[in-house]
Amino acid sequence: MPDIISNSNLPDIYVEDYKVHDDIKSLLWFGDGIYKNITKAQMSSEGEYYEIGGYRIRISYHGGSDIEPSLILMNMPIKQPVDEVLIPRPPYYPQYIGLTPEQRWIYLKLLNNPYNDKIDIGYVFILYYGLERHLLHGDFHSAFNVILKLRDVHKNKSFQYYSGNALILSALWKGKGEYIPLFIKSLDKEYEFNFNENLLLMSYYSFNVPFTAKDIMRFAKTVLFNKTTYIKNNPDIFEKCLKDVIKEKAGIDYVDLKNYFTDEVISKLKRFNSTIYANTSLIDQEISIPVLITNVKFKAEMLMYLILTHEKTKKEIADMRKNAKVKRIEQ
Repeated sequence: MPDIISNSNLPDIYVEDYKVHDDIKSLLWFGDGIYKNITKAQMSSEGEYYEIGGYRIRISYHGGSDIEPSLILMNMPIKQPVDEVLIPRPPYYPQYIGLTPEQRWIYLKLLNNPYNDKIDIGYVFILYYGLERHLLHGDFHSAFNVILKLRDVHKNKSFQYYSGNALILSALWKGKGEYIPLFIKSLDKEYEFNFNENLLLMSYYSFNVPFTAKDIMRFAKTVLFNKTTYIKNNPDIFEKCLKDVIKEKAGIDYVDLKNYFTDEVISKLKRFNSTIYANTSLIDQEISIPVLITNVKFKAEMLMYLILTHEKTKKEIADMRKNAKVKRIEQ
């Protein structure tokens, strides 16, 4: 793969602008020239079953675009814009070949630093589509780690949602479950939890990860807890109170999902169909997975914890205000 993407329509003075970041220079897809590395035959796969945690996940295919959206064609024109701000953003589901010459210039600028959070997310998605293809057909390890780094800086909700789902499901699909704990460990910012909550539950359960007070707070609306004012306005106090409530009821300050889910329980749960990838050339891949959140016992007890915590938080905040008022009077 090239360190620098050159172009016959690009003046030599600008070639250095397209030096590709070391993390991704082996992960790009080329449709022509000496670096061509994809054929139409590589665009098809077959449905299979995969198993984790005692339950099966089925992946099937229904057809889709035969054009890899991240595919770079070396002879397409590239032009440096007079003012990048004036260049329209890429359309929904963008493709490299569908960009204008000025938009390609911006995209190649992104390849120099894919962790630049100032560039429009549409360009990030073009790169990401190609990384999804590597999760399926190429360098899984490198693509997985680059996506983790991209998720760390690009806060866009759609990007977080698609990439979070794809990382978990691809790891299951390719029999690389050991990558899921790496994904879970990477979730150190609140916006990084913006992906399918059922997959989060499934991952935590499968790898025996504690379901913490903060996790329960994220699931508040899912378990039909609507009094979220304290969660929004006083999250630290609410979390502390929730830990205390859990400890009073369970003896520990987190939830052990093994108390709610077993292979037998999971086998009887409702299932839902979901796609894996945002990349239109990877076809509309459909996955059937159990909906753990429909477990009545789990849902009811999480709701109970939240209701008790709401009352405990209300009292604690009232006491804090009372004490603050007393101190003001004493002064």
